Amino acid sequence: WDALEGRVDVEISGERRHGNVWIGENVEIGYDVRINGPAYIGNECKLKAGVFVNGPVCVGNFSVIDENTKISNSIIWTYSYIGETSRLRQAIVCRHVTIKNNCLLEEGAVIGDDVVVGEGSTMDAGVKIWPDKEIEPGSTVHESIIWAGHYKRGLFTSYGLVGLVNIELTPEYCARLGASFAALFPKGSAIGAARDGQRPSRMMKRAMVAGMMSSGASIIDLSELPIPVVQFYAREHPIAGAVHIQMSPLDSRSADIRMFDGNGVVLDKKMERKLENVFFREDIRRVHFYEMGDISYPQDSIDSYIDGLIALIDVEAVRQAHLKVLVDFDHGSASLVLPRLFKELNIEAIPLNAGFDETYQSKTNEAFDEARRQSALITRTLGCNLGAYIDYGSERVFLIDEKGELLDHHEALGAIAVLALKAKPGVLVAPATVPQTIAALVRQLPGSHFVPGKGEPAALLRAAQQHQARLASDANGGYVFPEHLLGFDAIFTLIKLLELLAKDGRTVSAVRQEIPRAAYEHRQETVPWDAKGRVMRTMVEMHRDAPVDLADGIKVFVDGGWVLVLPDPDMPRYHIIVSMEDSEKARALADQYSDLVKTAVTGGAAGRPAATG
Repeated sequence: WDALEGRVDVEISGERRHGNVWIGENVEIGYDVRINGPAYIGNECKLKAGVFVNGPVCVGNFSVIDENTKISNSIIWTYSYIGETSRLRQAIVCRHVTIKNNCLLEEGAVIGDDVVVGEGSTMDAGVKIWPDKEIEPGSTVHESIIWAGHYKRGLFTSYGLVGLVNIELTPEYCARLGASFAALFPKGSAIGAARDGQRPSRMMKRAMVAGMMSSGASIIDLSELPIPVVQFYAREHPIAGAVHIQMSPLDSRSADIRMFDGNGVVLDKKMERKLENVFFREDIRRVHFYEMGDISYPQDSIDSYIDGLIALIDVEAVRQAHLKVLVDFDHGSASLVLPRLFKELNIEAIPLNAGFDETYQSKTNEAFDEARRQSALITRTLGCNLGAYIDYGSERVFLIDEKGELLDHHEALGAIAVLALKAKPGVLVAPATVPQTIAALVRQLPGSHFVPGKGEPAALLRAAQQHQARLASDANGGYVFPEHLLGFDAIFTLIKLLELLAKDGRTVSAVRQEIPRAAYEHRQETVPWDAKGRVMRTMVEMHRDAPVDLADGIKVFVDGGWVLVLPDPDMPRYHIIVSMEDSEKARALADQYSDLVKTAVTGGAAGRPAATG
């Protein structure tokens, strides 16, 4: 600090600006960034919009400070990343550190080299984290972590492998991941590789391809394809597995890596653990130069997908209905497939955002809601039979009726279930979180019944396979028709829905009227990782004599509905969900069970549960 304040006669590299502030070469400074000296910002650093640097502060070369973060009296060494809306107060962050969003580092905290601090974590004053540690999301660290081993919960979340581009998902990391994936299969196995249309995805895919070849795999380069088309290709062709890489639709700085087995289904937990063991132990197979596979570029992936889809659709019924549909593609690769299907089926389509953009960024929740409202307005204005917003990965679809009214996830699930199960009775598999009205509606349909399952996609898909379901859904816009593909497919869902509407003869709004309404409350409570088991044990003990369902979390049946207490698989929190006929009672129960979870976290005596019936 003495050097920055001029008390020591040292030459400081960089351009001196307004007082004791030095800026290195090629520094990116975003909108509304404030820098109060003394401060030094190293070469190639990036200060994103809304950052506040309150000196004395030193930021090393190639470090990134993300939006709305405040750094005070702190030192950040080279190649480190500080996430959005974090706060550093008199802290030291060493080299190659990744601090995720919404973290707090109090006075005297020291973070060693190559440490990853999970989202929403707090480092208390004076805490020191030795190198090569990973702090779980939502942690509050009261004591220094010195001798603990290099612990990671695992590579995978419920929705695949997610990481920050070129911070966590570097070329070296992706090459190692690719080699680990290929090592799961015999030498010479063929593995498909695909991506979305963005430049970071291309970089990561090529790194993974290099790693897979180094482990003896032959590569089927599928280039740019929607996720369901990759899954369909894996199922229909003799390959051992497939990977798909896309920029995250939820966070423009992150990417999603999806891995599938030879049947086109997401890896199960056993395969995930096996891959993680190979990756972390670096027990990777390296073949001799003459054993490396080649790369082939098939041209029939979309054609075979379209042929398979058309074979399951009543083409003449759709053609004769002369349907008109609006589709917002969100700049995703579904626009490579759907226009050809619309032409084949004589469907008049109004496309929105069908072009590709290599610099595309994911939408905020507000921007997403506004895009859907605009699509709804256009749907009504142009007299379309249906409006649809297809997500970037082509896995989820959000529906709009002919009146321009947006259907929420539960209404859309109810409408599709009514149409599909009336046309062909069977089983609906959906998470235990769906309202009781959906289950009651399905049970009223002759020959059909409802099976509650887990919310995690891999478990839900395998439950659909086990129960030979007619339809499955994650109740979040993702729909599965197992006769077509054991995976979420927005393209098939949209075409199948149009066929069902053509045969049924009613409008979407008329079908929507069949779906009964009920109160639905959803609360979230923060629960530390080490307290999650205690909360569940407490809840089970409290309700040992009550009617419950343990399919996912603990669902307690009460008069007029149920209460679900559900641990989040990826974050340190619990979900409290209530589905009731009476809205006031639903709110009261949600409040009561939120308090019970809080009490269980602290280890106190829990109150009496609600009366069951």
